[in-house]
This record gives sequence, structure tokens and C-alpha cells, in this order.
Amino acid sequence: MLRCKNALLLLLCLQLSYQSFSQPSIWENDKSKLKKAKEKGSRNITKLKSWKKHISEWGIDSNYQYSLSLGVRLNTNGWSGGLSYLINESPGKKVIWQLYFSGLQHEKEVKQQRRATTYNYLAKNTSYSLGKINNAYNLQLAYGREQMLFPALIDGNLSLSLRYAAGPALALLKPCYLNLLYVSYNPEEHAYSQSERFTKENGDKFLNPAYILGSDKWSKGLGETRLIPGLFAELAIALEPGRPESFVKTITIGGNAAIYTSKIEMMAERKAYAYQACFFVGLSFGKRWH
Repeated sequence: MLRCKNALLLLLCLQLSYQSFSQPSIWENDKSKLKKAKEKGSRNITKLKSWKKHISEWGIDSNYQYSLSLGVRLNTNGWSGGLSYLINESPGKKVIWQLYFSGLQHEKEVKQQRRATTYNYLAKNTSYSLGKINNAYNLQLAYGREQMLFPALIDGNLSLSLRYAAGPALALLKPCYLNLLYVSYNPEEHAYSQSERFTKENGDKFLNPAYILGSDKWSKGLGETRLIPGLFAELAIALEPGRPESFVKTITIGGNAAIYTSKIEMMAERKAYAYQACFFVGLSFGKRWH
């Protein structure tokens, strides 16, 4: 009887030993999970290194370190054109120098022409903006930075960067001259035209279409241009479709705000402010070199 019990106990121990060796241990399961975690981490590090290399390749080109481009912009308050000079400082970072000249337009400004045909022989029937007293322009010189946000968004064919710049601004106000109609009876009718800028004395004619024959040539009043200094700041997103080699093409979308030491007067009987702000979209082309 004792021998039977011992034999059964021995068989039970052998069965438990076989099950323990045939099934993976808890340590082996933990070891397998740890190995998978290490492999996943290694893949993530590889992706991160690849992404960093990609940024470096886009931010710094061993063959091209400088770029100069000519750009045009469509602003919510007019138009702009100018030059941009960029220097690759470090991977994904650039120094920017900009010089832009802009033409400003008041929101209430509307071009029109004289409809009446009487006295047209006195002056050319050119278009004019009723109530416009000054042509306004500004010149802006900027220093700024460009920080790359994404080296490629669409299959490596589109990079996205943040640009910010600031600097001095100079507003130019050139008086508008209109050819005004004058008729006198002394005692016979005598009609003549006279080129005049807006004053309080001629406001009844300058702001009345019945007395306006058209605008005078643009150069009239150029010597009377007022210069108003100020400061400005600009923030924009720059998009570069396709990796540029020597030829650069960039799309910019952003905003520009300037403040001046005096009011920018463009329209009569409209409130003027000492600041200007706008949104813009621009396109620039240029060259890169080492």
C-alpha cells in the first residue's frame, strides 16, 4: 500500500515537472515583451533620426547657402513688390532681409469716369477716384527670421516655414490733382479747366462729379510728396513647392501692420489713422548659390 502511494506521488511530480518545462515561464514572457518594446523603440529612434536628417537637408543645402528673390504680393489694401535676401544660418533656420514697396488703397476708393460730353475738349476724360486727395505708398525695410516647421507635407514636395520680420517703414503721400471745370459769364460764356489738388476752398468742386473732367497726369504733385516715418512688423507662412535647387519659388501668406508718426490721409471726408494693416498672399522667384 505504501509503495503504491509513493508511486502515485512520483508520477504526479513527473507530470508537474513536464508541464513546467513544456510551457513558457513568466520570465520568458516578460523577456519577449521587453524585446518587442526595444525593437519598437529602435524603429522610433530611426524614424526620428531620418526626420532630423530630412530637416537638415531642407534647411541647409551644401551647394546653396544664400538666396535672392523678387516677389509680388496682392494685399487687402493694395499691392506690393520687392526683394528678399535669405541666409541659411543653421538647419531649418534662416536670416531674412526684405525691401518692399507698396501701393495703398482706401476701402472706399472707387474708380470712375466723367459721363457728360460737354466741355470734354478742355481736358482728357481720364478716370479718377471721387474724394481721393492723396496717392499713398510705403517703403519697408525688414530684418527677420525663418523657422522651418515641416520639411515636407506632400510626399516630400512641399515645405512649410514660419517667417517673422520687423523694421522701419516710410509712408509717401503724393497729392492727387484733378482737372476741374470752371465756367464764367462775362457776359459771354467762357469755360476752362484748371488742375488743382484738394483744399477747403475748392471742396465744392473737387468732390462734385459735375465739375470734374478727369485726373491730371500722375507725375503732377510729385514734388509735394510728404514723407511720414514709422515702424512695421510682419508674420507669414512660407510654402516651397518642390525641393529647390538653384531656382527658388515661394508662396507666402500672412499679415502686415505698420504705425506712423502722422495720419495717412487718402480720402476727403473720411477718418484717417496713423496705422495701416493688411493680409497678403505673395509669390516670389529667385536664385540660390553657395
